[in-house]
Amino acid sequence: METNCSSFLIAVLASTIVNFYFLKPTYRASTTLLVGKRAEDNPVMYQDIQLNRQLVATYEQIARSGQVGNEVIKDLNLQITLEELQSKITIEQVGNTEIIAIRVKDSSPERAAFLANGVANVFMRKIVSIMKIDNVSIIDSAVAPTKPIAPRKMMNIAITGVLALMIGLFLAFVQEYLDNTIKTKKDIEDYLDLPLLGTIPFYEGEK
Repeated sequence: METNCSSFLIAVLASTIVNFYFLKPTYRASTTLLVGKRAEDNPVMYQDIQLNRQLVATYEQIARSGQVGNEVIKDLNLQITLEELQSKITIEQVGNTEIIAIRVKDSSPERAAFLANGVANVFMRKIVSIMKIDNVSIIDSAVAPTKPIAPRKMMNIAITGVLALMIGLFLAFVQEYLDNTIKTKKDIEDYLDLPLLGTIPFYEGEK
């Protein structure tokens, strides 16, 4: 039991050290774009809204494309590959709306916002050149986040503690189940099927 307690404490301590001193924080910056023509240019009809929502799926694929990624790398003078850039970016429709969210994860909050805004600007240019229509506008530009989204230090430590406790209990159960040594008077009668004639008493101070 003492060994299991020690293992539990060691696991929690190790998780605490790793989470606080070795894992780099990850930040996420987001920018949102609206798909649709400007209301001041023409009145927005219901059919327009439905068409814009259908276009969002197409626009998502364009935003993820190598054309956009390579141009972002060129415009921002990034020293990373297209695959590395794309691994940082998540692009998705917000609910069942005409809004596209561009989210970028990075170890630097400023760089995350810089990349998100860069992707949004290039994407808007590409829509004009590919779709021959200027119907995307920025709702919110990305700003540098103040808090990381990962690692979730306390949650990781708690999960490690629970797992260590469960493993410790399982090992203790297995150890007890496999232990066939004789420890009590009853064990002699049960396992050896011999009558107990007497016991040697133990006095405090004896070796």
